[in-house]
Amino acid sequence: MKPADRRKSKYEILVFFITTVLSTWIIWFPALLIQNFDASLALPCNFFITIGTFVPSVAGFIFSYIFGGKEEVYSLFVSLLNVHIRVKWLLFVFLVLPGVSALSCLIFSLSGGTLPQMQFAPWFIPIAFAYIFIFMGPLGEEAGWRGFALKKMLQNLAPLKAAVLLGIVWSIWHLPLFFIKGTAQNALTAFGIVPAISGYFLYTTMISVLITLLYIMSNGSVLGSMLLHTAGNLSLGVVPLIFSKSGAVIVLLTLCIAVTAIIYKYRKIMLHKA
Repeated sequence: MKPADRRKSKYEILVFFITTVLSTWIIWFPALLIQNFDASLALPCNFFITIGTFVPSVAGFIFSYIFGGKEEVYSLFVSLLNVHIRVKWLLFVFLVLPGVSALSCLIFSLSGGTLPQMQFAPWFIPIAFAYIFIFMGPLGEEAGWRGFALKKMLQNLAPLKAAVLLGIVWSIWHLPLFFIKGTAQNALTAFGIVPAISGYFLYTTMISVLITLLYIMSNGSVLGSMLLHTAGNLSLGVVPLIFSKSGAVIVLLTLCIAVTAIIYKYRKIMLHKA
């Protein structure tokens, strides 16, 4: 890529990041007023939280059009419908993060901990998966984070570096949720605000690495990114081990070991620019 094109790409990514983060924070602000200061508004807290989660994908489409025209919008739309994912990587989508959660539960149990109660019956898992996919992040975020930002970042950066940088921005985007009562992120602050945010940043960055690898190996399938994002959220929710301090540590350590092993296995892909 020519230096001028590289500068243009960096500018587009930066504009996307700043706009997405600030726009979401503004939308989430009424939720903070409702939950923390008992503000009486016409709409409930969950409305603002949910609408905010759709900002990244909306911004992804808007900036695709601004910076690339109809052709880029079409390309992004096609990536959302890209079902050409090999069986190996479909197994990766549906097994790697549930596997990390299951192993973490086993370690926690063997270490003497009492596992939290399952949040819903096994038969309800497909329904929960669909709900999470649509309303709790994946559909509202991935067209922006992966379909727009990661696609451009991979033009200039090695996949691992792009994944880590994007993971940090993705984590920053979530920050207001730690201060809004009733959110899962706020519940984590029972461990202390610094450990909660630090652990969340580490978790989100590790997930970003996994999604980046999948994105590359599925030929830019944003649908695949959405499915892996959903599987991750669901696997944490079935048995909510992360709300136990020792359980959260085990989950993070297990995830870090798994991601490190995966990076090593695919180091030729993750450590070198295309």
